[in-house]
Amino acid sequence: MRVCVCGSSSSSTPKAYLDASKELGRLLAERGHICVNGGGKTGCMGALNDGCIHAGGTTIGVIHEMFVVDGEEHTGLTQMIVARGDCLAERKKLLVEGADCVIALPGGVGTWDELWEVVAEVSLGFKNIPIVVINTNGFYDSFKAMLAKAMEDKLIYKGPETLVRFESSVVAALNFAERMHWKKGAQNHQG
Repeated sequence: MRVCVCGSSSSSTPKAYLDASKELGRLLAERGHICVNGGGKTGCMGALNDGCIHAGGTTIGVIHEMFVVDGEEHTGLTQMIVARGDCLAERKKLLVEGADCVIALPGGVGTWDELWEVVAEVSLGFKNIPIVVINTNGFYDSFKAMLAKAMEDKLIYKGPETLVRFESSVVAALNFAERMHWKKGAQNHQG
C-alpha cells in the first residue's frame, strides 16, 4: 500500500507526536507499505522517516525546491521528488498521486492545508481513498468538531465519518487504512 502521510516539520514538535510518528514509520516498514511524505528531517516528518528507514522501509519524500535550498530535506530517504513552482500546489498533487490512503499526524498550517485539500477532493468525488487522522492527545478534536458543526448546519453534504476517520492510536489508524484498502481491492475484483 502506498501511504501518504502529512505531519509537522517543526523542530519544536512535542515528544508524544514524535513518538507516534516514529511508531507509524516503523509499522509502515514492517507491514511492507511505501511511506510518502514531505521529506523533512524534523518534526513528525523527520520522526516518521527515521522510524521507517530504521525498520528497513521505503520512504519517498516530496519536497518543494525552496526547502532543499534551505537544507531541510531528510538525507536518508529511498527517493526524493522535488516540486517546483511559486506555490505548493504541485507538491500537494505529487504527495497524493497514486496514494492508497492519507494518514495525518499532528501538524500546523501546512499539514492542515494538505489534509483539507484531500478531504475536499474526497467530498467532491475527485478521489476515493480513506483519510485517517491520528488524534494523539486529542490534537484534532477541534477539527472533528468543525466537521460535525458543518454537517449540522448543512454546509457539507457527506457525513464527517464518511470523509475522515479519527483514531487515537497509530495501530488503530493503520489497521483501518489497511481494511479499507483491502475492502476496495475486493470490490474492484468483483467486477
